[in-house]
Amino acid sequence: MPHPQTPEEPPPFLGTWPRVYAAVVVYLVTVISLFAWFGKAFSR
Repeated sequence: MPHPQTPEEPPPFLGTWPRVYAAVVVYLVTVISLFAWFGKAFSR
C-alpha cells in the first residue's frame, strides 16, 4: 500500500523555496563581506 503524499507547503515569504534559499545565500554573503570589511577598516 503506497503512502499518501502530503502536498508541500509554500514558504511563508518569497513564494518558492529556491527563492528563499537564494535570499539566505545573498544575506550570508553580505554579512560575511561586511564583517570582513569592518575587520580590515578597524584593525589599524
